[in-house]
Amino acid sequence: MKNIIMKSLGIVVLATIFLNTSVHANTPDSGNGMFSYGTTVLKDNLSGGWAYSVEDAPEGYKKGFLLIIKEDNGYKVQIQVGNATMLGENVSVKKNTISFKVQVEGESVSVVLTANGSKISGTSTSSAGVLNISGTKSLSAG
Repeated sequence: MKNIIMKSLGIVVLATIFLNTSVHANTPDSGNGMFSYGTTVLKDNLSGGWAYSVEDAPEGYKKGFLLIIKEDNGYKVQIQVGNATMLGENVSVKKNTISFKVQVEGESVSVVLTANGSKISGTSTSSAGVLNISGTKSLSAG
């Protein structure tokens, strides 16, 4: 009888540990909102950091860094060019294509980019015309 009670107690303890770990592994960490250990976070092709270059852009705007962040309510875009940081506005995403506007020296520039694996390409359109953009993922999200 004593062995049966000990085995039953052992099963209850193991079941409790298993259930507690399963529930905990699927709940957000209170610190940064990321999921704790044991949870798989699905990545998309757009999120992350992209080193990019723009053909025929004015000096100082030929190369930069684009950061695309996916949040619960959509995407955010930040562009770093030299010492300047610009935020994307009216960000829209459809599959692997992101479009947004950015203010450059007081002018609105429309940008459309499509990610394909670790490459991104597209165009920027302003009063100066249409310029080609190409880039490579240099920082993955997640």
